[in-house]
Amino acid sequence: MKQGFRYFIKFLLILLAPPVIYTVLALIGSLIPLNSKSGSKNAEIDIYLYKQDMHTDILLPVHSKIINWDSIFKPKHALSNPQNSEFIGFGWGDLNFYRNTPQWEDLKLNVAFKALFLKSQSALHTRFYQKAPVSENLVKIAVSENQYKKLTEYILETVNAENQGKIQPVSGLRYYQEDAFYLAETSFHLFKTCNTWTNSALKASGLKACLWTPFPQGIFFQYRN
Repeated sequence: MKQGFRYFIKFLLILLAPPVIYTVLALIGSLIPLNSKSGSKNAEIDIYLYKQDMHTDILLPVHSKIINWDSIFKPKHALSNPQNSEFIGFGWGDLNFYRNTPQWEDLKLNVAFKALFLKSQSALHTRFYQKAPVSENLVKIAVSENQYKKLTEYILETVNAENQGKIQPVSGLRYYQEDAFYLAETSFHLFKTCNTWTNSALKASGLKACLWTPFPQGIFFQYRN
């Protein structure tokens, strides 16, 4: 009986160890700041971080001296063909997850498993906004032209946008009237989630970020003030 109990405890520890270690790593990575002194006196472009449930989007002005996003990710790709939008949101994730999980209550174990542990196609999600959303989960960041340029390069590299005029949306996949999805580079996995992508975008742009996080809380912790 005692030996059986010991085997059960060992099995339980083996079962619980990976998620515990993962959570601890995420906590440590979230608490280590990068680019903590990234503020620039030349900051003249406003961007936003927008948290929706467990996902984080980056909202950028549609038009700027650096880039006009609607010349690449065209409004006509969305159902409503939105015109005169002020912002466009960018998020990244697993294509199959996007297809099968429009809401978190739609989450299925097999879909999550495939996204986290099996190599698969990823996608960039875009959405046009007439104005910046009013939400307590919205953080405004003032960036310089140089930081913004690096951020645009990161996003364009995500969809390998060398031939920008030929970027086409994924057929039949939409959440809203004003959004679209595009095939993206690299693969979603346990250590590169949608929030890791956003955090990496901030790091690549010289903006405040954390060392590593799979969760939105790690990003927003750096902008808690």
